[in-house]
Amino acid sequence: MNTTLPIPAVRRPDGLRRWWARCRRWGLPPKRVVTWSVISAVPMALIIALGAYLSYHGHSLLVESRRQVDHTHQVLAALHKLFISLEDAETGQRGFIITGDDSYLAPYSAAVEEMPASFATLRHLLDDSPAQATRLTTLEGLIRDKLDELGAVIVLRRTRGFQSASHSIVEGRGKLLMDEVRRETAEIGRAADALLVERQNISHRRERELLRIGVLVAALSIFTRIALAVVLSRLRRATTATAR
Repeated sequence: MNTTLPIPAVRRPDGLRRWWARCRRWGLPPKRVVTWSVISAVPMALIIALGAYLSYHGHSLLVESRRQVDHTHQVLAALHKLFISLEDAETGQRGFIITGDDSYLAPYSAAVEEMPASFATLRHLLDDSPAQATRLTTLEGLIRDKLDELGAVIVLRRTRGFQSASHSIVEGRGKLLMDEVRRETAEIGRAADALLVERQNISHRRERELLRIGVLVAALSIFTRIALAVVLSRLRRATTATAR
């Protein structure tokens, strides 16, 4: 005689039973719950993706704007250093002319030695502006002429003494060269200052744009969540009414 053993009932895990009970309380079958959960997640995913793209794009523009601002600051700093070096060279030459002490020539020697590297740095910084590069070429010629003039007077002081060197200074060629250097340096500085203001304004505008993007994405997220909650609530009520 064949006896059939009873098949034990399969018990759902507690978590699954709670989920099933919740789905029945909503009046929606599990499949529909899953479907609407996926559908409701799509708009939020799109908003998050849009927000990530806009934030990344805005941040990239902001970083580039700040880089350009820093670049202009570097131009102004290098230009200032160049001019101060030349002034120190002239001051040292004057001290040597008066005293004949070679120790006064240290700034002049340093300027002569450092000038090629200083101009190379400025040329690299200004290679994105043809107008500024042209001004730099003019300035470089003036500074070389000025250094040659300083060196010629130093040689004159060594070979012919104080009177000859001082007479050469009084003639005024060195002063005229220095005045031209000041004018050309000021012209480059004014152009750099104007560019700095423009780039700072762009950087500030992009900071505000990035802030507006953040506010917009947050507002869209809140609106979408509210809209989805309303739609799902109406669907639940409609399903409950149909079931009755």
